[in-house]
Amino acid sequence: MRTDLHVEQLSALARVDGIKGRLAANSEWAEQACRLHEDSFAAIIEARAPRLFLPTALGGDEVTPMTCAAFCEEVASGDTAAAWHIMVFNAPKLMAAKWPAELVETLWGDDPDRLVAASGHTPLTGKRVANGVEISGTQRFVSGCNFAEWIMSPVMMDGEMHNAVIRLQDCQIQNNWNTLGMRGSGSNDVLIDHVVVPSLQVVPPAQPDTPFNHYYQGPLYQCPSRIVFATYVPVAISLAKQAIDQVAALVKTKAPGGGAGKLTEKHMAQGHFGRAVALYRSSRLMFYTALEATWQRAVEGKEATAEHRADLYLAGTHAVQTAAEVVRLMGNVAGTTMTEQGHPLDRINRDMETLRHHGFVNESRYASVAQVLWGAELDYPAMLR
Repeated sequence: MRTDLHVEQLSALARVDGIKGRLAANSEWAEQACRLHEDSFAAIIEARAPRLFLPTALGGDEVTPMTCAAFCEEVASGDTAAAWHIMVFNAPKLMAAKWPAELVETLWGDDPDRLVAASGHTPLTGKRVANGVEISGTQRFVSGCNFAEWIMSPVMMDGEMHNAVIRLQDCQIQNNWNTLGMRGSGSNDVLIDHVVVPSLQVVPPAQPDTPFNHYYQGPLYQCPSRIVFATYVPVAISLAKQAIDQVAALVKTKAPGGGAGKLTEKHMAQGHFGRAVALYRSSRLMFYTALEATWQRAVEGKEATAEHRADLYLAGTHAVQTAAEVVRLMGNVAGTTMTEQGHPLDRINRDMETLRHHGFVNESRYASVAQVLWGAELDYPAMLR
């Protein structure tokens, strides 16, 4: 089993090696355009990024969470915006495990690489009409919408939260994504203005006893839903490593302003750097260990308890928040170089500041984990799915 997993990961990383140059070359264009470059989008498809978490029965690769995370981390070293699209491609494919097989076939039966952009930020509203469901609202932060054929969103209907998929050609992209960081993710708002969809495209909330459709039978789909962390938390881990590498190169030549000696001789700078390396290595190890433990329980057919789910959530949150701390420490060493427009550290800092506020992994999720471990009232019940 271990040998097979090792071969799977090596094969995935080899595909990334073949496209990293293209991703890096297009990265600045994406920064300016606030969306991914067409060639970068094509490159991650060539590397089979859309198929990582798609069932093999639908033409996917159905890789382990550890392979997906390593793949994502390596793509992020070429371009963080391209790596973010690994989540964009694969999160809906995970969520579809308990959807009707007919809907799954509609989305990916003839094209495993089809992009269904998703966001759960602002639930839409739906009402039943004679020929289906009428959906209205504006969904925010729809990463990758410029390339998607469909959008997936929560919809409040009949007093319950459903999931709906809507053809993007029936929606209106707002093109209002203009942030300091992660600019190439193209996370625009999308307006859905009284769009009527077939009832098949609106899925009621899944229950624990809701059966998996016949495409989703492997252990990957027995993992808690937050296994999706493997598709985007590694972006932050990569940024921490990039910051460390940039500063390691910088200190060889940089001299602090107003002081004698080289930066390499400054005890405070040495302390910041050593602490950052320790934080990066330990949080990364914790994250990959949590992924492997979650995967192993699924392989053995064991149900994840609330505490197991909280452990996975803690590892993902901690990896992102610790990565942000690492980047801040490297800013303490680099000084004004961190704020020089065009320097790699400037981009790293802006991307990291954007990522650390993401709703699924922001600092408040530490408290959500404590609530599970203490048996207190949950402020975010979705973490236990």
